[in-house]
Amino acid sequence: MQVLSLELNELNFHYIKNFVDRGALPNFARLFADNRVRETDAGEIYPELEPWIQWPTVYTGKTYAEHQLFRLGDIVYNDQPQIWDYLEQRGVKVGAISPMNASNRCADAAFFLPDPWTHTKLVADPKVAKLYALLGSLVNDNATADASIAKLASRILPLALPHMTSASIVEYFKILPVALKYKWARAAFLDRLLADVFVSLWKRHKPGFASLFLNAGAHIQHHHTYDSKAYDGERANPGWYSKAAETGADPLLFIYRVYDAIVGEMLALKDTHVFITTGLSQVPNKREHYQYRIVDFPGFFAKVGLEGATIRPRMSRDFLLEFASVEAAKAALPVLDRVRVGDAPLFAVDERGETLFCQVGYFGPPEGLEAVTIDGQPGDHSQAFALVSIENAIHQPTGYFVDALGPRAEPAPLPLADVFDRMCAAALADRHEVRAA
Repeated sequence: MQVLSLELNELNFHYIKNFVDRGALPNFARLFADNRVRETDAGEIYPELEPWIQWPTVYTGKTYAEHQLFRLGDIVYNDQPQIWDYLEQRGVKVGAISPMNASNRCADAAFFLPDPWTHTKLVADPKVAKLYALLGSLVNDNATADASIAKLASRILPLALPHMTSASIVEYFKILPVALKYKWARAAFLDRLLADVFVSLWKRHKPGFASLFLNAGAHIQHHHTYDSKAYDGERANPGWYSKAAETGADPLLFIYRVYDAIVGEMLALKDTHVFITTGLSQVPNKREHYQYRIVDFPGFFAKVGLEGATIRPRMSRDFLLEFASVEAAKAALPVLDRVRVGDAPLFAVDERGETLFCQVGYFGPPEGLEAVTIDGQPGDHSQAFALVSIENAIHQPTGYFVDALGPRAEPAPLPLADVFDRMCAAALADRHEVRAA
């Protein structure tokens, strides 16, 4: 029996229950009816309450205080043992698609496709690798991509088609009309395709343990919780930002339905032990909070006068600058400081030896970017930034965990770090059963 770890990043099961009660999500309803859903507790507070911190907790079985992985991509500078190499060393064949902040240290993984922001070894056949590289570029360009769905499909479809099934093609046609109307719905295509690729590779290789990380739900919740019937607060998105509420669309129900189909497909796979984990979940944001991303990194930093840096975009407003030496990194600090909004630096910078981890630190409305100055020279640089989101929801330490073959869920929250032991025990126990047979 193979163990599958389905990682639905930050998914709000307390909202899902709302739609389950309305009869909208049959596969999630099955999990709730069987009492398979248990709360987890990340045990962290801000600023440690981030998915790129909590997923390494799941992957290593260690809290943040123990693993000290604070930024997305940090794992490549750290030798923490993770669940895939831990199980591989014990004779279990492993695979992974898009695990957040995870490094491929396996000697012979069946497949390993890292998240789009962590630079580590990719293991896949050439066509899958090409498809994944294309998907990664789309993820990193998401805030500014205006390409039509038809254009994207023409590039992706020939590589993706071998992994699709008749059932999943039906799901794509459910996503398509919503994605044509609303940009926020496009992320569902990516997660639907990652699920297809995962199942296809899993059927081909049959690893003893394999994980699939999906992020569209977290993305849509962050951006559009205010637009959902599940939200009962007083805040609303401005019409220029979102047309969902006025047109009757419910972004949360939309992505939950996409995931409901994926959950059903995973549970239907033969000889599998399925675990579902969310890491964290979200609660509505009570304050106005905008997030921005640089549109053209090389072009913008050429204007700033930054030299000698390799720029590595991360999620949302974050990016990493890599230099040839510590001295070169330190020399870049006053250059970055000269980019300001009013009296405040535009960038928050974390010194890390030869690298600088940077974030766009302005959170006000878009017109404020018209007053950005570079080296004291005013100018309208608003077009250099894309609005990533009006942050509708923020992280909370409560997450959710489902053991589809385990006992009925206990009422007490499960420490998030304990998920590692439970999945490892299942993978190793199942292997021992095979050996005995």
